[in-house]
Amino acid sequence: MATALSGVTPTWVYPMAPQFHTIITQTESQKKNFLNLSGSTPIFGWKLVWEKMSDAKFWGLHKHFHDRGGGYAKFAWKDVPAYIDTNQDGTVDGLDVTVRYIAGSFKFSPNAHSWDAEVIVEKDF
Repeated sequence: MATALSGVTPTWVYPMAPQFHTIITQTESQKKNFLNLSGSTPIFGWKLVWEKMSDAKFWGLHKHFHDRGGGYAKFAWKDVPAYIDTNQDGTVDGLDVTVRYIAGSFKFSPNAHSWDAEVIVEKDF
């Protein structure tokens, strides 16, 4: 497993809706046909948001994203806030979880003396 993401605790973490990757097509009888590509296991994700990051923390996050090849390599997310349910058992736990970046989701903007950034990660099974 690649290097963990730690030391850059997000300001906010927003849980994303579970994704089931269901394909809906119409048959000749005009009825809908459903095909679930993810089986019974949904894909869980979180939007991580940082406000007013220092230059050092921002460039550390930037390097981490770059070194993972965007969404290619999985890594351990270590600074999970206590209000997040990482194992989806209905109880908040803030446990470490293995995730991947979603390609194209890393957005950032500079401020006068800091950076704002956001990225979406999905749980790796």
